[in-house]
Amino acid sequence: MSRIEDLGMLLKVTGLTQADISEKKGWSRTQVSLIASRNYPNWQEKVDEVLRYLTSNGYVPEEYVAPQVPVTDGITIDTETIIRTDNYNAVYNLADGLLAPESLLNASIGMVLGKAGYGKTTAVKRYAVEHPDAVYVLYMGFSRTAVFRRIAESLVGRSSGMYYRNIEIIEEATAMCRKLIIIDEADRMPLSILEDLRTLNENASVPLLLVGEESLSSLVRKADRIESRIRKPVITFKPIDTATVIALYKKACGLTVDPDLAKRLIAMCGRDFRICVNDMQHIVSIMNQNGLAEITKEVIDAARRS
Repeated sequence: MSRIEDLGMLLKVTGLTQADISEKKGWSRTQVSLIASRNYPNWQEKVDEVLRYLTSNGYVPEEYVAPQVPVTDGITIDTETIIRTDNYNAVYNLADGLLAPESLLNASIGMVLGKAGYGKTTAVKRYAVEHPDAVYVLYMGFSRTAVFRRIAESLVGRSSGMYYRNIEIIEEATAMCRKLIIIDEADRMPLSILEDLRTLNENASVPLLLVGEESLSSLVRKADRIESRIRKPVITFKPIDTATVIALYKKACGLTVDPDLAKRLIAMCGRDFRICVNDMQHIVSIMNQNGLAEITKEVIDAARRS
């Protein structure tokens, strides 16, 4: 008896494609892509959900079965919890504005800046998952052709090895329905590729959301034609504060954190959202191991030492 480990294995077993899963489950292509790449929150549970659906409909061979979700005692963490901080709200407002049809005459390139770990990637990924008209592309040092190929794949599930053919595919996909293309780690892009994206934005009226560290701003300032198309305000992610930490612990795992403890947690993570979440998982593990139900200074200190 074999276990399905991830969506890639499930597709191989069934002969289906990501596009098939998107259609059968009613999920966006971006959501399915994030599940396949293990970047979607609780992606394992989504794979199990798809496996159960396909098994019940006869797509999965008998030797494969849906894994059982283990039952655990103690405090549990809802990893789907997203705290709508000012950072998140600003990103959502900007992205909504870029997608709005009435914004055609406005600058249609948005920019989100912030240090690594501040949560900007989590925010834009979540937006793409929740909005079928937005697609998320992570820049990983691709060539010009590869960048536009990834965009075409994200939009319609197909692409070409030819740069200009990918441009045509993107233009066809966005001609009838306005789409927002989110480019993460855009600060790593050569200026020439950013110029190509600006051309796409201008010629096909495709809104863009560029996401990166603060050096992205300096890169954009080197090109007047790009800078003039940046919509205000530029969103700069701020480090987490005590209110965010208190809300995160309460909503994610039901723990009450007073302001003094929140300050300790912020000092522990260096105001880094990603580290704060990792610390929370470690703290909950310590509490469960020791049968504790209340977070205290001693628990935080134990987590800091370990």
